[in-house]
Amino acid sequence: MSHEIETKILDVDKEIIKEKMIYLGAEKIKETRLFVDWFGLKSFSHKSEEDPWFLRIRTDSEGNSEVTWKKARNFLGASSSHKEINFKISNKDAMADLFIELGMELYAHQEKDRISWIYKDWSFDLDQYPEMPAYFEIEGKSEESIQEAIKLLELENKVATPKGETDIIVNNYGLNWYNMRF
Repeated sequence: MSHEIETKILDVDKEIIKEKMIYLGAEKIKETRLFVDWFGLKSFSHKSEEDPWFLRIRTDSEGNSEVTWKKARNFLGASSSHKEINFKISNKDAMADLFIELGMELYAHQEKDRISWIYKDWSFDLDQYPEMPAYFEIEGKSEESIQEAIKLLELENKVATPKGETDIIVNNYGLNWYNMRF
């Protein structure tokens, strides 16, 4: 089990972010389209900020799938932290069927394009959903580490938020997070 500490920088210019990552010498580790299905108990609100945990099955454009269990988010200023457990799976459809048989429901589906990098102790994801501006996720060891990355990348003038994608997509852009497809 790991603890993820992250922030999201909203409304970034994708080309400028790519140039900055090249300039730094960050290692690009993935460029893919992600297909994400969200599951939860029928008694949950299905708003990730309110539920105590959630499960997702995420599949990339190469057909690799993983399951992630995430506990509710703890806010740390401009970042947030939550426990998570990830594991790779070979049959996403069978896993989805198992979740349904266990009394869960599939309540949302998204597609997004993602480019991921690593540099020093940071992980970076440039995410693009349909019909909204890109955002840049920075994951570090601490809130201070994330602030250091923001300064390094000269992103201090951008909005940094600890909120989850559900909140950002619905409240900042007025889009239907529960069904986002290209």
